[in-house]
Amino acid sequence: MSSSLTKQLLLILAGVVVLGLLYCAPDRKSDVAEQTASSDTEESHEGHDHAEGEGHDHEHEGEYDSRLDDSDKKYIADLEIRAEKVADLDTKLGLYDSLITFSIKKNVPPLVAKYTEEKAKAIPTEVNFMLAGDNFFKAFRLSKVKPKDLVEGAIRNYEKVLELNPENLQAQTAIGVASVEGSSQLGIMPMKGIGILKDVLNKDPKNVDAMTNLGYFAIQSGQFEKAVERFEEVLEIDPQNAEAYIYLTDAYLSQEKVEKGIETLEKYKSLIDDPIVIKQVEDYINDVKNKN
Repeated sequence: MSSSLTKQLLLILAGVVVLGLLYCAPDRKSDVAEQTASSDTEESHEGHDHAEGEGHDHEHEGEYDSRLDDSDKKYIADLEIRAEKVADLDTKLGLYDSLITFSIKKNVPPLVAKYTEEKAKAIPTEVNFMLAGDNFFKAFRLSKVKPKDLVEGAIRNYEKVLELNPENLQAQTAIGVASVEGSSQLGIMPMKGIGILKDVLNKDPKNVDAMTNLGYFAIQSGQFEKAVERFEEVLEIDPQNAEAYIYLTDAYLSQEKVEKGIETLEKYKSLIDDPIVIKQVEDYINDVKNKN
C-alpha cells in the first residue's frame, strides 16, 4: 500500500477512534477516573524498574523547555514545594490538580504524568495508578525523542496496579504494549512484550485489547497474514470494532489484496451513520480503486 494511502487510512482511524491523547485528572472527591483506552495497536515494533520515579534522566525536559517561561517554572516549583510539605490530603491533592491543569494548559505531557503519579501515590488505587501509567505512556508516544524515563514511568505505574490486583489484565496488556514500543529504550527484545500480550490471551482468549495490539504489531513487522487472523478474531467478538476494520484493511492492502481491503471498508461503512466518516471512507475507497 502506498504511503499516501496509508496516511489517509490512519486519518480515518483518527477520526473514528478515541485515541486517548487527552489527559484526565481523577476527581479526588469521588476517586474515580474515566478510563480511555489508547490501543495503538506481533511480533516486532519499538514499545523500569526504578524506585518510585527517583533518579531518572529527564531526556524530555529540553523538548518542552520553550513552553515554560521563568514565571511558569517558578509557579510550578512553588506549588511542588507546597504539595510536598502540606500534611492535609485534600490540600495536597488540590495542589497536584492545579499542577496537572497548568501542565495541560502549557501542553507539557511529562509533567501531566508526573503529577498524576503523585496523586496516585497519595491515593493508591488501581484506577489512579492506571491513569498515571497511561499518562506516562501518552507522553512517551507524543515525544519526538522517546525518553527512557517516560516508558519506565508507564511500566512502573502499571506494575503498581498489578501489585494491588494481579488479575488486572488491562494493566498487564499495557505493560506488554509499553515493553514492545519502548524496547530499544529499555534495552530489551520486543518479544518480551509480545510474550506478555500472549500471556494475557492465555488467561482470557477473548481479550480484544491484547488481540488488537498483537495484530497491530504484526502489521508493523510485516506479518500480514498473522495480522488478518488477529483482526478477524476481534471482529468475531466485536463486529463493530472500528480499529479492527481499519487495520484489517491495512493488512489486506499491504498484501495487494485490494478487493478484500475494499470489501472490509464497505462492511465498516455499512455500520456507521456519521456522514463525515462515511465520506472519508468513500473517498479512500475511490483512491484505492484509482491507484489499482
